[in-house]
Amino acid sequence: MPFIALHKDTLERIDISEIENPRLKLRSGDCICQLCKKPLIVKAGMINRPHFSHYSESECDTDYKYHPESADHREAKLKLIEYLKNTHKGYTNAKFEKEVAIPEIKRVADILVTFPMGWREANEIQLSNISVQEFQERTYDYYNAGIDVVWWLGKNADSEGNRNWCIQTFRYCFCLVFGNSIENTITNEVLY
Repeated sequence: MPFIALHKDTLERIDISEIENPRLKLRSGDCICQLCKKPLIVKAGMINRPHFSHYSESECDTDYKYHPESADHREAKLKLIEYLKNTHKGYTNAKFEKEVAIPEIKRVADILVTFPMGWREANEIQLSNISVQEFQERTYDYYNAGIDVVWWLGKNADSEGNRNWCIQTFRYCFCLVFGNSIENTITNEVLY
C-alpha cells in the first residue's frame, strides 16, 4: 500500500499523503505503480490514512527488492519526515521524498533526503526482524548507488544484535518507540 503513484500520462510523482481530499482530486485510473506501471486504486476511507493499492491482492510483479508495508511503517515514514524537518537544522533546506525507486540497485528508499549540494541520504525504517547480513547487503547497495543510509529500528527490528551492528557500523543507533497511540511513533532517538 504505497503513498506514491505516477500519473499515467505525465509520469509525475503523486504523493497521496500531501493531497487534501484525494478522492475528490484523483481518479484511480489515472494512477499507476512506479515500479510495475500497473493501475492503482485510490484508497481514502475514514479509518486508514489515504494510500494507493493494486487492483489485485497479488504483489507488484517487479524485480525491485521491495516488501509490503504495515500501517505502522507507513505512519512512521510520515512522522520521521516531520521529526527530521522540525528537529535537525541540517535538514532545513533538504528535499524529502517517500518511496523513491532507485533503479541502479532495484530498491525503494523509504525516505530519500536530497540536500542542496546533491548529497543523498536514505532513511530506512525497519520494524520486522532481519539478519545483520540483510542490513549489510541493503546498506552496501545504497553505498554503491552513492547514497548514505540511516537505519531507524523499531518493534521486532529493535534488538540488541541489530543495535550493536548499527553502533559498530555507523557509531550510532536510532530507534523508533511505538506507544499506545500512533501519534507517539517518534519518541526516542538513541545515540551511542
